[in-house]
Amino acid sequence: MRDVSEPTPPEQRVKNILKYILQFLKHPLHEIAHLPDWSWKTLAWIQVICAMISGFAAGLTKPGFFSILAGLIVTPFIAMLMVLVLTAFLYYYFQVFEKRTVPASKLFALAVLSSIPFFILQIGSSLLPPITLIGFGFSTMLIAVGLTENFQMEKYRAIRLSIVLFTIVLLVWVGNKISVYRLDRAANQQPFTLEQ
Repeated sequence: MRDVSEPTPPEQRVKNILKYILQFLKHPLHEIAHLPDWSWKTLAWIQVICAMISGFAAGLTKPGFFSILAGLIVTPFIAMLMVLVLTAFLYYYFQVFEKRTVPASKLFALAVLSSIPFFILQIGSSLLPPITLIGFGFSTMLIAVGLTENFQMEKYRAIRLSIVLFTIVLLVWVGNKISVYRLDRAANQQPFTLEQ
């Protein structure tokens, strides 16, 4: 006789997801080693909701309605784009350098879940800008653990790959800060007039 089980009701799925995320927040290194088997849609919603909460909370630390609005709209869009780029990068990294194909959905799960510490620390980025790098440092550490435990990548290679990812983000962050500093400096300089 065939076992026919009923699908899990949506309320129960949401409770299971929240339970996993709370457990993840308590023990991120342990939980990233056992990625859940969630659909792309579920993972995308988790990414969007985390980004919206983080963006909204970060917007509250800056004065102005547009900061909050940008946090609610722009942050989720950029976050989803970055997670998709990371997923594609890891997918092709495995094909080229590891000579094997791994499930893209599992890589997407790794990218989404490893971004949670970044979102949490991103909230204070307007008060202390380098905290963004600390958040991304935690995220890259989780990526290294996740690659080792879920995809059996050599520990050394996973750590090296994570350091490369962190270095790229660090260079982009420093470049952005230099650009903003130069723009602010140029905007604050008084134009030369004959009256001076």
